[in-house]
Amino acid sequence: MMLTQKVAENLYILDTGMFGLDRYDGVYILKAPRVAIIETGLSHTLEKILAALDELGIRREDVAYLMPTHVHLDHAGGTGHLAEACPNAKVIVHEQGAPHLIDPTKLLESVQRAVGPMFPFYGTIRPTPKERVLPVRGGEVFNLGGGYEIEVVAAPGHAPHQVCFFERKLRGLFTADAAGIYRPWGAGLLPTTPPPAFHLEQALETLARLKSFQPTLLLYTHWGAHTDISLLDQYAQMLQRWVAEIEQTKKALRDDHAVKEHFVRKETPLLKDHYPEPILRGEIEMNVQGILLYLRKVRGIT
Repeated sequence: MMLTQKVAENLYILDTGMFGLDRYDGVYILKAPRVAIIETGLSHTLEKILAALDELGIRREDVAYLMPTHVHLDHAGGTGHLAEACPNAKVIVHEQGAPHLIDPTKLLESVQRAVGPMFPFYGTIRPTPKERVLPVRGGEVFNLGGGYEIEVVAAPGHAPHQVCFFERKLRGLFTADAAGIYRPWGAGLLPTTPPPAFHLEQALETLARLKSFQPTLLLYTHWGAHTDISLLDQYAQMLQRWVAEIEQTKKALRDDHAVKEHFVRKETPLLKDHYPEPILRGEIEMNVQGILLYLRKVRGIT
């Protein structure tokens, strides 16, 4: 059975098996003359990625770029491990995220606070040598040869250190978490609004920016390639509804714990067939906590 699935010309996706779920977390491999790996998965994804490179006939020395979209561990946890295995690869990461790949101490502390009891599922992260890291902020273009060019797109909202990548030849947009989670065979389109830095207005501006590139292919980390570009608009509407509902509940219940319990009870029947426990409770609580922090910091709702 093949580890990778071809989703476009010379572009492959690898299922990392995150949380023990099929087609939930992905790593993309673009087999251009200068190979790029978009996302690096969790730290324990390393062996699977290396096996995927072998399957595709790619030497580790030929990987030119590792491109985590942001430094949340399901997107960047494998970066240091993979950089060690691929000695010629440069790591492309947002300038705000770069220090956390070089020294992940504070990042791991932040993740542990954000995910709580789910932390063991996220693994760890190995430091990436500073000289291997190329910080970006948006607008940079990387030529991979063979007509493939990847443009960096600033994409704050989900996190300030998030970027998306637009591949010009395929007109493929690597959406990171900017367009939500989309698994049409599962729960469909879902919000991802974790603490500590979700920001609604920035997220909506990012979605408008992504749409302006007029992509023909949305390449979701969570999960897969989709041609329905209206997902960008659908997600903008979903985020606004999600924030408004949590704001109303917060004003009614006042207590953060009570708000989270309300949404655990509300969302669990809708999602229980698609997530194992305790992952489901943890994901719901984390997403609600991200909105509660946003309401406190940005709108002054305590």
